[in-house]
Amino acid sequence: MRRRWPKSLSREVGPRWMKLEDSGGEKRESSALQADRESRIWEYEHTLEKIRRRKQDEESASERLRQAMQQPEQELSLRQSAIETREQQLEMVQLDGARGREAIMRERHSIEAVRRTVREERCRQRRQWIHQIKEMNARVLEPVRLLAEERKKKCEQATAKEDVAERALAADIKMIEEYLPKLISLEDIPVNPEETDTIRRQFDEVFTQGEQSHLASAEEEQARKERLGRGLEVYRQRMLDEYVAKKNGKLHDAEATERHLSSVVDQVLN
Repeated sequence: MRRRWPKSLSREVGPRWMKLEDSGGEKRESSALQADRESRIWEYEHTLEKIRRRKQDEESASERLRQAMQQPEQELSLRQSAIETREQQLEMVQLDGARGREAIMRERHSIEAVRRTVREERCRQRRQWIHQIKEMNARVLEPVRLLAEERKKKCEQATAKEDVAERALAADIKMIEEYLPKLISLEDIPVNPEETDTIRRQFDEVFTQGEQSHLASAEEEQARKERLGRGLEVYRQRMLDEYVAKKNGKLHDAEATERHLSSVVDQVLN
């Protein structure tokens, strides 16, 4: 029930009471505005805290992604080191092969020179043997020749036995001189030249096959390196694109929310 005031007091107290009621209403409205402002500020700070946490999560995810990408890069580095080692080994094999062929050629020339010297020495010895044999045959025939001259001077005839013996000795010496070049050859005959060429060709084929095998292995390793590099690059680009797109989307949402909250706070504060 509204209190009734006497007419004398109503004229004095009425305006004051209305002012007090108006002041109390303003205070209540101010308290409501203050509570609403504090609520909006808390909501804004809470949203900012979410944004900071989201940013920290994204940074953690980026660090994990970077660590995950380090492993393929390390594997690629190891592959590259292995390829370089294979290439160095191949170069050493090729260099060793070239040195081996040069050494073989030098050894072949040296062996040929030794063989030539040995052949010349053997030829000299064989000529000496043939000369000695011929001298021995001449010494054997010399008494027969002297005996025939002595019989001729005395006008004597050789007996049948002597004639047979002289003819047999002459026939033996003639046979020895005819067959002497066949028994003692002045030149060395090469031993199985076709077999020697076959062995040489086999060595050449072994060196060639080894070189081709190393070249094929190096090319295969290089191709594998290139494939791994391209795959890693595609994987890295895809992960970066996804990360950037996700980050841009989240940052766009956060910026929109921040702008909205800022505008709301500004409206409340103003």
